[in-house]
Amino acid sequence: MSKHNKGAAEPIPTPQEGPPETAAPPPAEDELTQLRREVAELRDKNLRLQAELQNQQKRTQREKQEALRYAEAEFARDLLVVLDDLNRTIEVANTAADVQTIVDGVRIIYEHFLKVLEQRQIKCIEAVGKPFNPAFHEALMQQPSTEHPAGTVLAETAHGYTMHERVLRPSRVILSSGPPAAPDERGKKQEVPGEVS
Repeated sequence: MSKHNKGAAEPIPTPQEGPPETAAPPPAEDELTQLRREVAELRDKNLRLQAELQNQQKRTQREKQEALRYAEAEFARDLLVVLDDLNRTIEVANTAADVQTIVDGVRIIYEHFLKVLEQRQIKCIEAVGKPFNPAFHEALMQQPSTEHPAGTVLAETAHGYTMHERVLRPSRVILSSGPPAAPDERGKKQEVPGEVS
């Protein structure tokens, strides 16, 4: 008989016990190559982001210019309605026998035009009877008045307008210089303080 027993299992070799083998550290050249590749990727990403930012700025600038160019388009459309009204009034004026019809038409257009301005927050400055205010009024001349104290607006030669509380154009006004100067005993006018000659 043979020494080996056919039914017995042969022992399985076991791995050697001990610390696991670690991979050898990569050579310094591989690490340097990897760092260079990362730097190149970051540079590329940075350049793409800069280009994207520049494109966004150009697009925003173009949109802003476009918005400014057509900002008054709605206002212009509203004014075209007033222009249409004026054209119709001119046509009626050519055939109207009654002047009052034309006056009524012009008054309606004027009121419509004021509504268009008010929709844009453009308002007429109230001046007559008010104290002179250089922020809202432009004095053209003074004249004596027994009814109004010096520095009061007597009349307007042109209306002034504001838009959102900012003066677009001051009212051009005539101011009171106060009561007329009384002649003195020799027939000369006495000077009134504050009067501009």
